[in-house]
Amino acid sequence: MTVQDSTRPETNTGLRADSILGKAFAILGAFSHGPRMLSLSQISRRSGISKSTTHRVLAMLVELGAVERSGTEYRMGAVMFSYGSRSPEVALRDAALTHLESLLLQTRQVVHFAVLRKQEVLYLERLNTSSVISPATVGGCLPAHLTGVGKALLAYAPAETINRYLDRRLAARTEASITSPDSLRHELARIRNTGVAFDHAEAARGLHCVAAPVRIGGHAVAAVSVAYPSNAGSGQTLVEPVRTAAGRIARSLPLDEFDLGSL
Repeated sequence: MTVQDSTRPETNTGLRADSILGKAFAILGAFSHGPRMLSLSQISRRSGISKSTTHRVLAMLVELGAVERSGTEYRMGAVMFSYGSRSPEVALRDAALTHLESLLLQTRQVVHFAVLRKQEVLYLERLNTSSVISPATVGGCLPAHLTGVGKALLAYAPAETINRYLDRRLAARTEASITSPDSLRHELARIRNTGVAFDHAEAARGLHCVAAPVRIGGHAVAAVSVAYPSNAGSGQTLVEPVRTAAGRIARSLPLDEFDLGSL
């Protein structure tokens, strides 16, 4: 079993890496994790593009407002925030936020809200009032089979999506991670029967999780979870609060504002 870290969002856009657009996306991808302000050298190293080319492409991105420069460092530009705020994921997160905050007040643990994107879970929100450390970050991704939200989403995904996921190598982050396709298929069937998913220290040592899908009809458009320390018990007391929050989020979604197929 191979234990590996996979916290970066997928940045494979299908573009030719040697095209200007491909290089621009690679440079923007350098800002997807870690510090918000980066130097030219850091951007070059993270994107894998030479410093001279990085400098030239950054100049174009600064002119377009996609990147802003402050002294010798760069950050994402306000125009990217404007574009991102129009995504269906933001509308989904906004509709869920009140219910996520209520779940946080009720449980006093870490609350996650995520969607399934390209075989990974994309975290739209993370709320906490405790000192519990979670590997999830807003805008970051983790392999779906390692997380409660991911398994809740996979369980209600179309059969072709599940089969495609099971055909991949199931990498591990801890000794408890599921790496067997048969074990994962059995786990997803159990989730469909119970409507709740668990993560037993599979994404991070010492951290457990209870998750439930946000379902519209038979389709899970998102998932909500509560993460808690392994020494805090079995998590059974969190099952109903998580299920209730997922149901309330589903009923509050502004279905006329976006296409469910895009989620």
